[in-house]
Formats: sequence, C-alpha cells, structure tokens
Amino acid sequence: MASEGLAGALASVLAGQGSSVHSCDSAPAGEPPAPVRLRKNVCYVVLAVFLSEQDEVLLIQEAKRECRGSWYLPAGRMEPGETIVEALQREVKEEAGLHCEPETLLSVEERGPSWVRFVFLARPTGMAHLEAV
Repeated sequence: MASEGLAGALASVLAGQGSSVHSCDSAPAGEPPAPVRLRKNVCYVVLAVFLSEQDEVLLIQEAKRECRGSWYLPAGRMEPGETIVEALQREVKEEAGLHCEPETLLSVEERGPSWVRFVFLARPTGMAHLEAV
C-alpha cells in the first residue's frame, strides 16, 4: 500500500534518520542531479504551537540583535544528532522555559531543496529550571 511507504518514510524522518534523494523535478539540462544526502545539507527547523483552553497562543519575544523585540512562536534549527522531537523540546526549553511534548504534527513546509520546517502542536509538561546567565 502506498500510504504505508509514505508513513514509513515520515516515521524515518521524524526519528532523525536521513534518507537519500536521487531525483528531483527539474535539473540543469545535460547534467544528472547529484544525489542529495538529507541531514548533511538540509536545514531542519522545528516550531511549536501552544494553544490554551482560552484559544491563546504562546509567543516569545526575540532577544537576537537583528530581530530584538519581535514576537515569534518558539522555534529553531535542529542540531546534528538530534531527533526532531529532541530539537523541539530543546528549543522550547531554551526560548520559553517549558518542558513539552508534541501532540501532533500540524504541517511540514519546505522552501527549496535545503530548508524544511516541522510545525508541531505541543503541550507544556512543566517549567524548566532556568539558570542565571
């Protein structure tokens, strides 16, 4: 069944395992596309959406110089060796001071062949211990 293949591929990606991509929709004429190795040249981004019973959404205020003061959903890049869920939990802890568990995968977005964002609905499971900087 085709859906089992897709489900297996998604489970593999969500488990932090890379997969080889050997073809693409378009390529320069006369040049075969080079195999792409995910996890080596793709930026994976995770994003958490927390929705309260009052339909409120958790936003964090950015501290980075280039976007200081802007409000965002907790998000960030996966680090080498992390699973997508570990990256989500680390980013939420760093940015919002919360421990969390993903509830469901809301969307997978891609912008070109080298950027993929996984958007999760998540629930808080407690406050993280915040250390003084």
